[in-house]
Amino acid sequence: TLPRHAAYLHQRTAGRIGSLTRLIRQAAINAIHDGTERITKTSLDTIRLDHLAETHHRPTTPRR
Repeated sequence: TLPRHAAYLHQRTAGRIGSLTRLIRQAAINAIHDGTERITKTSLDTIRLDHLAETHHRPTTPRR
């Protein structure tokens, strides 16, 4: 499921591997704890990242 969110992940993490790793790791931990065992874009949106990634993040616009 993550490959289909590649553009979102790149934009959200400002292309930084450390931010991407942190985002995926926290999403996986949350998915295990809440019992869903799924990483979704909605669950990724709830995770706060480091300052640089958050400052560069611009919400994606829906494709037409």
